[in-house]
This record gives sequence, structure tokens and C-alpha cells, in this order.
Amino acid sequence: MQEHEAKKDLNTPGGDELLTRLGGTGGLPFFAFLDAKGAMIINANRVAPDGKHGGNIGHPSEPYEIDWFMTMLAKAVPAMTPEERSTIENWLRTQKK
Repeated sequence: MQEHEAKKDLNTPGGDELLTRLGGTGGLPFFAFLDAKGAMIINANRVAPDGKHGGNIGHPSEPYEIDWFMTMLAKAVPAMTPEERSTIENWLRTQKK
């Protein structure tokens, strides 16, 4: 995806179309959670109620990005236990930048 001209042959065929279909507009990494039929549940485009820090969260490292990722998990994986979500959240919040 989005390789420089000299490495265009490394791009995934159809990747740009998939990125567009899933709402990706703000660079990579970009991810989305899909249901069993391939319909999008939620993507990495953060809704910013205050008008700040909206758009693709990429790899979540800032507090607002981690908050959105945790929202994504809660919506896309409702069977995940609070303990499982906490393990992921704690790792994200303590990762080295």
C-alpha cells in the first residue's frame, strides 16, 4: 500500500480500493473491524466531538488514540472480557514512544 514509485510492485493488488471502501483517508497504518460478512463495524477514523484530533489514529499511542481504539474493541468484540481489554489498554498506555 502506498509504496514509493520505485517499490510500487510491492503494493497489495486492490489495496487502494479496499482502503477507500473502509474509509481510510489519513495514511497508514489504517485498520477496520469487519463482521463475518465483510461489513465494516468500525474503523480507525476517530470521531472528535471537540473538533480536535479527529481522523485516522494509526498505531494508537496518544491517550485520545488509545481511547478510540478501546471504543473500537468494545464495539467490534463485545465478548472480550474487561480483563482482556484491560491487558491491551495497559500495554498501549505504557508502550515506549
